[in-house]
Parts: sequence; C-alpha cells; structure tokens
Amino acid sequence: MNEGRLRRPTSPPAMLAGVMMIAILAGTILLCLPFAHDDQPIGWLDALFTATSAVCVTGLVVVDTGTQFSLFGQLVILILIQIGGLGLMTIGTTVLLALGQSPTIVLRHLLTGIAGHREAIRASDILKTVFLVTLIAEAIGAAILFIPFSRSYPADEALWLAVFHSVSAFCNAGFSLWPDSLTRFGADPAVNLTVMVLIMLGGLGFVVLLESRMWLASRLKRTGNRTRLSLHSKIVLSGSLIAIGAGAVLFYALEHGNVLARMAWDERLLAAVFQSVTARTAGFNTVDIGALANPTLLVLIALMFIGGGSGSTAGGIKLTTATTVAAVAIQRLRGKHEVHLFGRSIGPATIQRAFVLCVVAASIIAATICFIEIVRRSGPPTPADRGELLAVIFEVASGFGTVGLSMGITPQLEPLARAAMVVVMFIGRVGPLILMDYFARLPAPPPVRHAREELMIG
Repeated sequence: MNEGRLRRPTSPPAMLAGVMMIAILAGTILLCLPFAHDDQPIGWLDALFTATSAVCVTGLVVVDTGTQFSLFGQLVILILIQIGGLGLMTIGTTVLLALGQSPTIVLRHLLTGIAGHREAIRASDILKTVFLVTLIAEAIGAAILFIPFSRSYPADEALWLAVFHSVSAFCNAGFSLWPDSLTRFGADPAVNLTVMVLIMLGGLGFVVLLESRMWLASRLKRTGNRTRLSLHSKIVLSGSLIAIGAGAVLFYALEHGNVLARMAWDERLLAAVFQSVTARTAGFNTVDIGALANPTLLVLIALMFIGGGSGSTAGGIKLTTATTVAAVAIQRLRGKHEVHLFGRSIGPATIQRAFVLCVVAASIIAATICFIEIVRRSGPPTPADRGELLAVIFEVASGFGTVGLSMGITPQLEPLARAAMVVVMFIGRVGPLILMDYFARLPAPPPVRHAREELMIG
C-alpha cells in the first residue's frame, strides 16, 4: 500500500508550482549578485519580490527596474518573465516530455480539452505552437517598437528596449525600463497600438489563437468543412471585446475632466482604450494611475479581478469564470434554470467551480488587504489612513490578478506587507490551476444523500 502511494504521480499543477518556485529562487539568487545591479545592492526581500513578480508576470516593483539593475539583472528579469509567460501548463508539459513521460490525463485535459479539442492533439504539437506563436509575436513586436524607440535612443539601446518591452507586453508582465512605464509614449500611436495588440494576443490564450487561426483559414479557403469555434473561444473573444469596450467608455467618461483633460480627443481615446486593455492583466500605463479618480480605480479593480483567457499569460479569475457567473445570475433573474451561451448549455459542475473560484479569490484578496492594513497601522486610524485604504485594495487586486498596475505604494510597504504581496502574487498565478485540479480529482458523490432542506436567502 505504501509503495503504491510512493509511485503515485505528482499532480501536474503541484509540479508546475514547484517549477515556478525553483525559478523564483534562482532568480532571487541571481538578482542578489553584485553585478546584477549598478549602484547600491538590493536586499534579498526586494530581490525575492522582483523575481516573484517577474515569474508570475505581475509587474509590481519595489525598485526601479531600469536604473537599479544592470544589463545582466535586466536580462535575468526578462528570462523570468519569459518563463512565466510561456505558462504553467506548457512548462509542466516540457518537463514531462523531457523526462520521456506522457502527460497525465489531467494535464492533457487542461491543455486540449478546455477548448473542446479532440484528445488526438498531442501535447508536443501544442508546445511547438506555443513556442512558435510566442517567438513570432515577440519578434514582430520588437521590430515595430524599435522604430519609435530609435528616434530617442541609440540603436543598440533602442533594440534592447524594444525586445524587453515586446516580451513584457506579450507575456502580460508590465515590467518597463522607464520609471513612468510608457507614459512618455502616451501620444505615440505606434507604441500604444503595438503594445495593446501584444497584450491582447497574450491574454487570449494559445488555444484561442490556434482555434482562431484554424477558423480564419477555413473561411478563406471556402472549401471543405468549416472549423467552428468552441464555446471557450467564443466566450474569451466576445468577453474580451466587451470588457475592453466597456472599460474604455467608463475610463473616458470618468477621466475626461481629470487626467485626460489636457489631451486632444484622439489622445484621450487612445489613452482610454490602452488603460482598459492593460488593466485586464498587463500592467503598463500611459497615464498617472495615482492621479485617477476613485470611481475609475474601482473600474480598473474590476477589470483586474476578471483578467483574461484561461491558458493564457493573463491572470485574474479569467473571462470564462466571470462570464459563467454573470450568465447564471441573468438566467436566474429571467426565471430559467439552465444556463445557455452561444447555443450551448453549461453544466452544474462548471457553474459550481466558477462560483467557488470567485469566492476563494475574493476571500484571498480580502484577507491580504486586512493583513497589510494590520501591519501598516500602529495606532488609531487617521483620515489619511482611510484615504490610503483604496490604494491598498488596488495594489492587492493588482497583485492577485498578476496585473502590475500600481498607485505607487508598493515600494513603501513594510517587509511583512511585501512578503504578503509575494504570497498573493504566487497564489494569483498558480492558485486557480491548483483549485481546478483539485476539483478534477474529487471522488464521485456517494449514492446515499442527506435529506434536502431549503434556506431563506436574502
């Protein structure tokens, strides 16, 4: 019995979390080396925070990446971002294939079944597609960004800036080599549009990109059987358009007399769309986040909590989860018991998983906010302290959603509060996958059940 237990394979999400922890540890050690920074050395906690933020493709920083770290340190951060951006699932599959093993049923389901693909698709084929799409997207993005960057910087520096920000954008990391992120390029359409496209491609997920390419190719050929998009891809694509559009409209309406007041109408529109795109997981900004109005911050918090597509470089609870919860609420208000989306019915198990994930995510965020507030307060709260509460909520939501947008309080956090942010960033990246794997391993319900009794709700 004990021998059988020892031979039981480790769950893929646990294995992937271990890979990420090893990458974070290695990154922390490398960033602590003397030649990883230029002027003064950084402490191990700051190095751990930076490494975790990079591997979890979050983008929150406690020191300025462009000035604090040398070229070697920046390269380490870029490699950590790429590791995190390629995704937990692809990293785990790479390890399994390197060991000459086949992916387990759970991992195969996570890689192929989530979008309705047949099991005949091999994990190795998906890996090739993932790496190819990543390489092509980041290379094209760097080539385009090099043009505007080369107008202000020498060719070699402009090339490094283009590569770094292209990788950071596609991986939805939000790391920038400028202390003001991309604010200096707020009026440059080439930089804004390129970064937005990279963010959206990375935030859709590789499965959605693959399905979309197959769907488009079948439409262009106009012969044979046409490829149909799965329910997953339809939800992610339509949900992304709705979230970006609604976020941009609300941002424009709430900030037209504030941070957008001195801009031309086209710059206002560009800034509103950019903030809506980046708030869903990327972390870049072209306006001062700390100067935004409170209602705008609440809109950004909602976008950060939702995130992007499952199996993508994005964080948050994911669009499919948020869409399922919203669909259930709408259908129940309409007096319907079944939930239908795009001509398909969503099963009770999926609905339960969506609600559990929302509750768990909200609970983790609330607990982290309370802990940080307890650490930061040594006496009775003042009006200024209450004013900073929204900044703490924003920062924690950004960390859990692996977004990286900041109101500027992260560098001011106490060591224990920074440690809490490290934990919440890691949980935000691997937690949903581990939770879904837990549900997949639950035994079937027993045939004998307790008597049912209804409760008064509301």
